Amino acid sequence: MTSMKLKQFMFSFEGGGWNTVWAKTRKGAVKEATRKYFGSGLKPIPSSVHLATEDGLRSALALFY
Repeated sequence: MTSMKLKQFMFSFEGGGWNTVWAKTRKGAVKEATRKYFGSGLKPIPSSVHLATEDGLRSALALFY
């Protein structure tokens, strides 16, 4: 039996901003983002969670330059 590899998922926060989490599935990524930011004042948008791509990460990081 093969185990699933961790993948990087991107997501947005209500009110703006974005981040990433590592998970095996999209459902797991939603849970991880919610857990990671619980009580921080940042609220991940579950419908925004998607598999990160090199182009997507590059575009998002370009906002910092």
